[in-house]
Amino acid sequence: MNKLIALSFAILLASCGKETATESAPVSTVIKLTAEQKQNAGIEFGTLEEKTMAESVFCTGLVDVPPISLASISLPIAGYVKSTIEVLAGKQVSKGQVLATITSMDFIQMQQEYLQAQSQLGLLTSERSRQQVLQAEEVGSKKKFQQAEADLGNLQALSRALAMKLEILGCDMNALSQGKMSSNLTLKSPIDGFIQDQNLAIGKYITPTDVLVKVVGVAHKHVELKVFERDLAKIKIGQSIQFEGDGNAAQGKVFLVGKQVDMSSRLTPVHGHFSMDADEQKFTVGQFVNASIQVGAQKVLTIPQAGLARVGKGGFIYVEKTDGSMAQIPVEIRSADMEWVGIRPTKDLPAGKVVIRGASALEAIFAKD
Repeated sequence: MNKLIALSFAILLASCGKETATESAPVSTVIKLTAEQKQNAGIEFGTLEEKTMAESVFCTGLVDVPPISLASISLPIAGYVKSTIEVLAGKQVSKGQVLATITSMDFIQMQQEYLQAQSQLGLLTSERSRQQVLQAEEVGSKKKFQQAEADLGNLQALSRALAMKLEILGCDMNALSQGKMSSNLTLKSPIDGFIQDQNLAIGKYITPTDVLVKVVGVAHKHVELKVFERDLAKIKIGQSIQFEGDGNAAQGKVFLVGKQVDMSSRLTPVHGHFSMDADEQKFTVGQFVNASIQVGAQKVLTIPQAGLARVGKGGFIYVEKTDGSMAQIPVEIRSADMEWVGIRPTKDLPAGKVVIRGASALEAIFAKD
């Protein structure tokens, strides 16, 4: 019985060992293709060439606008939304365009207080003049003259303060001076741009702390890139940048380099400007971009663009070995232009012919296998 148990246990261990070995077997990076498969994939062979290419720092970022092209619109007074235009996200608006009309009881009261102060000014001005004459003739009280002068000064200060508040709210002071009061205020866009967000509804009660509409300007777009700490010393103002996002490509230059590294991500912001206004219009605020900053020149192994299968920030090249099998070699991308890519293989290259066209088709074959 003991021998039977020991035998069963040994068989179980062998079975588990075989299963574990199967599960941990590495994925093959070598395949063989028929002549027909090579033809269908459009494969061409050549060699890696050493070229002097611009050294690039690769990074990512977002399209942004400066604070001057962002507007959070509110009113510094409480009231109710009386009417509004169709302020949908993405709608284009122009500077000074009325977005909504607000009815405010506080606005009416401020106008009333201003007109009352103006009407009292004439009376207090006359009283001060009268007390001044009496004081000069030494028949009036000096205290009454000083009081009249203080009352007039206080009322003038109140009147000026009310006038400034009303001007901030957009009140027509010429019409108000003629006694024409208004119960409505207008909410206007301070910049040209597009509606980003809105918080309006007819009849809604608003307060001075409420942001009613957000507008994003269309001018002065730039890119905010994030560069790793190890590459920061290479970045200089004026260096060329290549941007790419959603099929659009553009060129720019480094405008500002951050002076502090984020302690958690070890990244530093780099601010880049577009070289051409036409390129700037292709991109949307908040859009993700890939970028390469040209920081110098270096001699590197190069391969035509069609010979590299890009995967993430790196990719693969392919070598047909002497036995006819195709090997997949991972590489780092060091630099790139329209025709060539500078690479550094991360493993030894086997002897054989390098694929210089058709790499993407090969990457799909390897991924399927």
